[in-house]
Amino acid sequence: MNGRLMPAEASAAAPSRLPEPVPQNGALKHNLERKANILIVDDRADKLLALEAVLSSLGQNIVKARSGKEALRCLLHQEFAVILLDVSMPCMDGFETAALIRKRPSSELTPIIFITSISNSENNIFQGYSLGAVDYMLTPIVPEILRTKVSVFVELHKQSGEIKSLNQELERRIKDLTEINKELEGFSYSISHDLRAPLRSIRSFSQFLREHAQTGLDPESHDYLQRIERAAKYMDLLLLDLLQYSRLSSVELEMVPVDLETAVRDVLTSIEQEVHDRKAEISVRPPLGSVIGHAATVRQVLFNLISNSLKFVTPNEPPKIEIWAERHNPMLRICVQDQGIGIAPQHHKKIFGLFQRLHSHDSYPGTGIGLALVRKGVERMGGHLGLESEAAHGSRFWFELPTGNETPGKNGSLAANLPL
Repeated sequence: MNGRLMPAEASAAAPSRLPEPVPQNGALKHNLERKANILIVDDRADKLLALEAVLSSLGQNIVKARSGKEALRCLLHQEFAVILLDVSMPCMDGFETAALIRKRPSSELTPIIFITSISNSENNIFQGYSLGAVDYMLTPIVPEILRTKVSVFVELHKQSGEIKSLNQELERRIKDLTEINKELEGFSYSISHDLRAPLRSIRSFSQFLREHAQTGLDPESHDYLQRIERAAKYMDLLLLDLLQYSRLSSVELEMVPVDLETAVRDVLTSIEQEVHDRKAEISVRPPLGSVIGHAATVRQVLFNLISNSLKFVTPNEPPKIEIWAERHNPMLRICVQDQGIGIAPQHHKKIFGLFQRLHSHDSYPGTGIGLALVRKGVERMGGHLGLESEAAHGSRFWFELPTGNETPGKNGSLAANLPL
């Protein structure tokens, strides 16, 4: 048992190169200290004792079986890092045992090392590997080689077990976070929906008092009522945006081809009065093409980006906005550029968060949710968005979605204007 392989036997045994031990990782170290199970299957008690003596220095749990049936019973109750299986056994030989081991889902990937002293024919070796064996060793074996091979599979087993545990824990946490997010979205929707009714009542009653009791109110009381109306109106807009954000986070989006020129026309029509009042110049460079997205969400994204460009300008200066599309295969990038007050680079990521404002409400009214809606909408449609801007030098917001059937030319869009 402690002899060495003869040259002829060494050339027949496979493979000659030993697997390299798996390095220990700090995150997995505690799992490597746990003992693994090693199953030795042989009908001869002396060979079982000899193999046990060789492997005992590894400090693992060694389980012995005197037959293939006994080995299968062991596999019903325990998980093993590696199986050392004798080929020649009465009733059920090693090949038959291996075939049955592979049929069980719990052991179909368990490494099997065949050990035999009676045959080194290529047919037997190929049969062993065809049954999923990781090695085929002929006796007499070298103890150091056997220990090294078994230790590698023990370490792999421990690390795979730890990775499996970490994946299960990760899945559990993801599930918990998903449930918490759903609860928060439901809570947000409920609160936003339920609070709008009393806010509308507050606003209506304060307006009624101000208009019908105007002669009996002193200027200070009149001012207080106006403040109540403005605060109620702002809160109503804020809750409305929260409702839209909550819906966008949970609603199922039907992805269809969306014609961008039609979408932009719809948005500009809806804000036509504001464009006129602000004396804005809006240039749309066709062709914009089409994307795969959710039609209402695409319009919402365009609405919020164009509205921002109209709003964030130097006082008394008319907004100037350009809209065009560029192909970035397989995506189509839609750009909305203005010559407004711009955004400093350190705030580029911040402004896409909920309730993020860079200016006071008095300077630039708003709820701080518009760009968060843009980010959520684009992400839900499987797209990307970005910003190119510097303070006092205007901004270029863009978002990308998968292209539809029609896209602009390779070098971007044409220099014509789309009639408004």
